[in-house]
Amino acid sequence: MDSEKDSTKTDLLLSLGPVQTPSCNDDSLAESISRINFQRADVGGFRTLTEESLKEEISGKKTKFDDNVESDSDSIEEEEEESDEPDRVKELSNAGLELLGQIESAHQAAMFALDFVSLSLTKDLPAQATSTVSPELQKLVGMSTLGIDKLNTSRITESQQLEEKKVVMGLQAQSLSKTVDSIFASVKGLEEEIELETKYWERILDISNKGWAICRLPSEKQTLGVRIGFSESSQAFQSRSLAALRRNSDGSVSLDQGIAKSEPQAIRVRIQSDGIETGSTAIPQLTPDNAAVEEFILQARSTIFAEELWQELQREARTLLAFGVSSTVNKITFILTPSKSAVIDLVSLFPNHSSSSPKLDDHLAEFIHLALQLNLRWVHRQARRRRAQPQPVLKSNSIPEPYSLIRPLLTRLAHERTITNLTQTLQPLIIVLRKASVTASFTINRTTLPPSVSLTKAEQVLTSLTAHLESVAIVKILPGTEFTLVTRTSTSRDMVPAFQIQLNKDSPFNTLCPPPSIFHRFSDVREWIFWYTSCALTSYLLGTLPNKGPEWFLSVNPNLLKREASGPTKASRLISITTSHIQDTSNGKNGVRIRVSWEKIDGLKQETNILSVPLIKTVEAIEEKQEWKGMDSYDWFAWCEKETSESTNIDGERHEETQPIPQKSLLEIITPIWSFKENDKNVLT
Repeated sequence: MDSEKDSTKTDLLLSLGPVQTPSCNDDSLAESISRINFQRADVGGFRTLTEESLKEEISGKKTKFDDNVESDSDSIEEEEEESDEPDRVKELSNAGLELLGQIESAHQAAMFALDFVSLSLTKDLPAQATSTVSPELQKLVGMSTLGIDKLNTSRITESQQLEEKKVVMGLQAQSLSKTVDSIFASVKGLEEEIELETKYWERILDISNKGWAICRLPSEKQTLGVRIGFSESSQAFQSRSLAALRRNSDGSVSLDQGIAKSEPQAIRVRIQSDGIETGSTAIPQLTPDNAAVEEFILQARSTIFAEELWQELQREARTLLAFGVSSTVNKITFILTPSKSAVIDLVSLFPNHSSSSPKLDDHLAEFIHLALQLNLRWVHRQARRRRAQPQPVLKSNSIPEPYSLIRPLLTRLAHERTITNLTQTLQPLIIVLRKASVTASFTINRTTLPPSVSLTKAEQVLTSLTAHLESVAIVKILPGTEFTLVTRTSTSRDMVPAFQIQLNKDSPFNTLCPPPSIFHRFSDVREWIFWYTSCALTSYLLGTLPNKGPEWFLSVNPNLLKREASGPTKASRLISITTSHIQDTSNGKNGVRIRVSWEKIDGLKQETNILSVPLIKTVEAIEEKQEWKGMDSYDWFAWCEKETSESTNIDGERHEETQPIPQKSLLEIITPIWSFKENDKNVLT
């Protein structure tokens, strides 16, 4: 007990506090004094602190601590004596439990050993060994899955082992030699492969530098391809827009279009006049086998473009039957003029295709072919712009309309035919007016849209070919008397031209012969032009010739001058000017006639009436043959000189410069009638 107390006392004297580390910031003397004053405030603070008082306090605290330790040790000994008897029972109980655990472990080890031995014997003695295998093991593994065999001892001697080691070393040396040889062969093959790859990539770089788009094939990520199609094409042609660029054995590049490859084809346009071929586009030659890969790429791209163009032309042709377009499986035909038509078909390319001799309408066939290609590219560009714009939330499921490829051509042809008819009307009109010594002229100009900032130059050209077809004709009948005829043809609906006539705001003809707001038939426009000409000449006579004696004035009809009855006969006088279209039935020539007629009305008796002459009259005499009757009427004729393609050329400004044969002027005919007196018995000569 004494030893225990001593040990306890010794242990308790040890410091259980944390190891004091030197502070990096030691307290100053002033802080120490203030802390001592606070702790010893009840005994006078720092002033009463001495060395003797500190020693007394330390010895007093030590004595007090020893007394506490002794009292604590006594209480612990008493508690241990009281609890000796219960701890013995607990120890016996724990010892029994430990013994049972060891017995259970031994039993489990014995059962595992039995299962292992029994499972091993099931291969040789399955009937006996199965009875000793536990049911759990039988469920977990099958029987006869484990066996034990006895191996014979090795009969190889040390000399044999040494011999085998020598053999192994020889084989290793032989395999090492083969490895070195294979490495050298691989190096040589790698050098050849590098040369082939360098040649291949140089050709790929050349293809890329020439503007072709190079990319990886979606189905073969390790293979490069070139884009030969168009991203704006239909879905059927987008799947064929990529072709593989494969390396040949010599390092060159070959084009592989896969299973979708088709034979090279091209669009051909032929012009037929009365069933005879008068023009055709040139068919390109088939690319030879030894040509560069760029030529094969271009040929494949042209073939895909031609096939798509043919498909879209077939779709559109079915909707244009009312405009003279017919289509079969092999060709598409549409009418250009009453005697001329265009035939479009898709033909295959041949290696040695013989080129035909130049024909008259080859340039027209090339123009139609180029226009169809440009229209399809314009459609592609519009599709790309629509794809770049935000798509609507709700999309309609309506069937898309066919592309407008042939319609712009038909619209331009209709517009050109209209301008041709207008030229063939104005040309003889101006000639016949000049024959009557009336200074007249006309010009026809084609207007163009101002260039759009958002469109490129190529797009501006395409827009001018299709979107805006307008021509302006300025016709001058007399000085200060003119009108403007605007002709517009739209690609929508029925492609019917629209005519609009514009007069000066201060012109008196706005009330004398006002034009309708718009015309849709050329015959109506022609009749109005003739009516305007007659009214203009009548007004010119009224304002030019002097009124002496009985006064002339305009009647209800603005092309009719009237003088009231005067003199002994009490007869009224009428002068009328009519402009009309005439036709020679013998040769089909069209022309214009200006007729000045006069008549005398005596009471209820009308001597002559020439105002009801039909507009179109068969003319048997030649244009220069005129008969002066002295009374009734006087005519001026003029025929359309040319009805060829020259008269349809309105790309620039067009003037009529034909010099008519001199005849009597309008004033020479009207002046005697104008100044004729009733008491004058002379006959007009």
